[in-house]
Amino acid sequence: MNTFIHTQAAKEHFAIGERLDKQNAEEKDTNKKIALRTVAAQNYFYASVNAIESIFAKKLEQHSFNHENRMRKMIENPSFFSQEVLTLYELVDRDLRNRVAYKGENGQKYESVKKLAKLLGSEL
Repeated sequence: MNTFIHTQAAKEHFAIGERLDKQNAEEKDTNKKIALRTVAAQNYFYASVNAIESIFAKKLEQHSFNHENRMRKMIENPSFFSQEVLTLYELVDRDLRNRVAYKGENGQKYESVKKLAKLLGSEL
């Protein structure tokens, strides 16, 4: 399996998330902040997904193809990820992603999505 595409996609999504996160921090208008945070969260989430897929491609020569298979493969291969990554991914994938990336909710939910992307990005 070629890890290059997933690694590059993870890096690009993360860079976009970081740029939008910075704009969000500087923005004063509440509606614009919600929009920036929402799109940043989507990019952070897909940075995480692509980082995970890159790890699977490298270590298993497989892809997971969907969220259910990805979680199953993570559980079956816990040595590939720290416990913090496993815990955060389960929480983000199951609950937080939709609340932040589609409903614009803020607080620790957004920070958890962002932290997961940072942790997984450091493993590439």
